[in-house]
Amino acid sequence: MSVTVSGAPGALRERDLRRLAETVAFVRDRSAGDALAAVVGGEPPAPVLRHLEFACAAVLVAAAQPSDLIGVLADLGVRARGPRPGAVPGDRLRERAGQVWSVRGVVAGGPREVELLVVPGTVWSEEEREAESSVTFDITGEDDVLLRGVCATLLDAGLTADGGGYDEHVTVLHFRGAGRVRLTLRVPGHRAEPLARHLGRPDQARRTMLDLMTGAWRTRAVAAAAELELADLLADGPLDTAELAERTGSHADKLRRVLAYLAALGVFRRHGEQWSLTEVGAMLRTDVAGSQRDLARIYGGLFYRSFSGLEHTLRTGESAFVHVYGAQPFEHFAAHPADARLFEGAMAAGTTFLELVPGLLDLPATGTVVDVGGSDGRLLDLVLTAGPGLRGVLFDRPHVVGAAAEALAGHGARASVVAGDFFYDPVPAGGDLYLLSRIMHDWDDESCSVILRNVRAAMAEGATLAVIERPIQDDPRTVLPLAFNVHMMVNTARGVERTTEEHRRLLAANGFALQDIRELPLDMAVLVARATA
Repeated sequence: MSVTVSGAPGALRERDLRRLAETVAFVRDRSAGDALAAVVGGEPPAPVLRHLEFACAAVLVAAAQPSDLIGVLADLGVRARGPRPGAVPGDRLRERAGQVWSVRGVVAGGPREVELLVVPGTVWSEEEREAESSVTFDITGEDDVLLRGVCATLLDAGLTADGGGYDEHVTVLHFRGAGRVRLTLRVPGHRAEPLARHLGRPDQARRTMLDLMTGAWRTRAVAAAAELELADLLADGPLDTAELAERTGSHADKLRRVLAYLAALGVFRRHGEQWSLTEVGAMLRTDVAGSQRDLARIYGGLFYRSFSGLEHTLRTGESAFVHVYGAQPFEHFAAHPADARLFEGAMAAGTTFLELVPGLLDLPATGTVVDVGGSDGRLLDLVLTAGPGLRGVLFDRPHVVGAAAEALAGHGARASVVAGDFFYDPVPAGGDLYLLSRIMHDWDDESCSVILRNVRAAMAEGATLAVIERPIQDDPRTVLPLAFNVHMMVNTARGVERTTEEHRRLLAANGFALQDIRELPLDMAVLVARATA
């Protein structure tokens, strides 16, 4: 790109000049929705657009003399004012760059503006300067409630707070989005309370790190509450500390401390010396659908201890579970029946989402569904209930199919079980729909390829495969799949969670085309694939 400027020759480097010209054109020609989309990296949150006016775009550039840039802006149709010390962004940037200057002007046709934030040329690389581009919006009302709502919506859209302050008589709040562009909100006046909420506490970084480091305390406190069956004791209404201590065989003072901690975490509700359940705490009851009591016990017990071997896994590549317990998980469960029962209960608690799966499968009116590695038969039972014209076949190892046969007995001749190993034995052929529910995350790519090839060999071209997994997502707020990816590393020999693209490639390499992804609760998903030629 070649631009003739009336400022001093070489006032801007070519790449900075190109970015500036593109920014001027963007400010002149594009809508508020386009500007917001550039920040969020996708479709902008529509509810906030009617409360925002696209006011300005800023570009960080390197120049020796900020005053030389007035002529550069003039040739791009921007009526610029003289340089002045940068305000709020400058406060942040100045820590690294020293003095930051602002050269600002109205783009032809107005009233939108372009701002140049000018730093010495030797401090920032071109890539770093590009990452400091920003768009500014004015909020169209002065109500703090509106400001809180706009901020909350932006945070829900994936943006993160990135500083703020006062620029003369205006409050500015900065956000960082998924793309390379930052966002600034401007609202008239000094809004101390919204600004303080946006900035967080002065010690927020230390506080956040302390919360991370003490996560083990939360895990063990919840597990202790589950072991003591506190939620069951509170199911009929509030009880005081003394009675809970007596009924659980606990020391009242010690129990009070843990109850108070869990109340602060939202598990219980405190009324003086009385305690009651919250909606979250009710999940620890044994008699509720989807009870998570056994999950709390295993995450705070068996798997809590296996996580002590995480560093061993990182240094050696070996399973932390094996390092801690001396055996692979299923070998350990075979030798420790109590742990096996707990594991089975925890896994059942983690499958409540299965009830929603049949509604996402586009079930045919007739045909055969084959559940590969179908375990206790619960998913196939739900599918056959939802599709009364379907037949079902469950395929799993010999020691598993007995329990599955009992679960499927109510469907009579429509349901059958076949004993076999999906690594070595032929998968039942002729099905219209094949299911692989939470199988692939237990295995590495090589093992999954064996499973997928065996399933593909049983399928006709065009038949459907539904894979139920927890894919890792691009959204940085979606932490569960990342956490379970570490969990699988710690507690299995070859288990791994995969990104959607990794699932796509693995399926394609073994005769399938991924066609759709259908979301389930807790970041689970049904990945729908077709058997290809």
